[in-house]
Amino acid sequence: MIKYFIYCRKSSEDEERQILSIEAQLAELREFAKQNNLFVVKEFYESKTAKEPGREVFNFMVSEIEKGNAEGILAWNPDRLARNSIDGGRVIYLVDTQKIISLKFPTFWFEATPQGKFMLSVAFGQAKYYTDNLRENILRGIRQKIRRGELSAKAPLGYFNEPRLRTIEPDRKTFNKVKEILRAFATGEYTLTKIQSKMFSLGLVGKDGKLPHLSTIQKILTNPFYYGHFCYRGEIHQGSHKPMISKKLFDKIQEALILNGKPRKKRGPKNFQFLNFAICGKCGYSITAERHIKKSGLKFVYYRCTHKSKTQNCSQTRFLREEVLTEQVKENCQKVSLSDDWREKYLAKVSEWEKENSQSSNLFAQNLKTELSAIKEKLERLTDAYLVEALELAEYQERKNALMAEKKTKEEKLSDFERKGNHWLELVRNWIIEANQAKNFVLDNNFSEMKNFIKKIGSNRRILNQRLFVIYKKPWNYLYFLPAESRAEGAGEAKVLRNRLMWTRRESNSQLLVANEMYYRYTTGPKGAKRTLIWH
Repeated sequence: MIKYFIYCRKSSEDEERQILSIEAQLAELREFAKQNNLFVVKEFYESKTAKEPGREVFNFMVSEIEKGNAEGILAWNPDRLARNSIDGGRVIYLVDTQKIISLKFPTFWFEATPQGKFMLSVAFGQAKYYTDNLRENILRGIRQKIRRGELSAKAPLGYFNEPRLRTIEPDRKTFNKVKEILRAFATGEYTLTKIQSKMFSLGLVGKDGKLPHLSTIQKILTNPFYYGHFCYRGEIHQGSHKPMISKKLFDKIQEALILNGKPRKKRGPKNFQFLNFAICGKCGYSITAERHIKKSGLKFVYYRCTHKSKTQNCSQTRFLREEVLTEQVKENCQKVSLSDDWREKYLAKVSEWEKENSQSSNLFAQNLKTELSAIKEKLERLTDAYLVEALELAEYQERKNALMAEKKTKEEKLSDFERKGNHWLELVRNWIIEANQAKNFVLDNNFSEMKNFIKKIGSNRRILNQRLFVIYKKPWNYLYFLPAESRAEGAGEAKVLRNRLMWTRRESNSQLLVANEMYYRYTTGPKGAKRTLIWH
């Protein structure tokens, strides 16, 4: 008597649908075996696609047949056994070598004859053709969705898949919560674990109702979908969905992620005023604080290098007292401050610029549009180069992704400029006001605010030979190098002339006027050098 194995398979790996379909197959096959007096020794079933080889249960069943533990297979249809050429050929080869004597299907006739094997190979071929054709149809639909700017996948957190229109729309319950999380992380004040706790407090949890996994949070923070693009198979595409954040904010999030990945310095006691404020000017390692108590009972705080470098011996062994460092911080803050007198003069100059700005605004917008057109041309040429196989896929994707990111940045700049107009003048006005506020920090001896202010506007803060050095960002570096008398109250004629250089200094070729390295560009007009006042 021929011994049979029953084999059932369901393509979907969804548990509920899988169990229902396999139960139906088993019921039909058991009834078929009973009607035809077939001797079934074992039943096999699994939930795996057959379009590719590598099914564990199927391979085990075939190995049992090769060992001689059965000579026949009972399945619902040939496509349950194989939808790929390797598994299909394997079954036919076992029939040729008489390892398989009988194949039974309720929906298909088979005999171990040349005609029967030919029809079986045709059935396997049809199953493979159906899978291949279905795949092409699906990919064609996905490509069309991509052209429309639609992501053919599950919507990320904050969005949902709209079943009627088959689009991705903002989720009213989670959209603003995710937006708040992204904005919070961009500040740089959150680690991944802290943002994890914040998400949990807002009700953004994992599938199990617990804290979301850190890997999930990492994917959210690096997903371009949130600023209007999406990634499909390593390639960035323009999306048609509503963006959650701007590209500028997304870039800040990436910077915060990089800083977040660096080793965190341990926080010292709260009464160490300038801990984690500067680094050693010799070896680049952090500056630590120590408290010394003299025999008289007086307490002093000193700052020194941690000497943690394993490759070089730091020569800075002298301590810097906190009182001395405090005066140096005050001095640095004072050098980038503006008096009330000069604040009014600078604000008056900004008011004049507002009246002259219309022509330069049009020029700036036109320059951005020209740059966008150039990027679009580069994208077209890049695609043409890929189509003629002048570029490998990986190189094409890398270049395209960079151009898409640059294009999005330019589009946001143009959109912001068209919406805000003279917004750059507001930035200049805010800069003047901030510089004036720094003067108040100095007058009030508010060292905490002074420290935060210098950290905001300066970089590479280092202590070398008991001196604090700071590299100031533009335009603060101009104020730092401006003579002290030019920032004083009640400016005399000499001070006015010195400050007037800020607004009137011209280059010899009259082509470019640089005003104190602030954010203004000047071009030549029909009657000589003329300001166009463009914010960089």
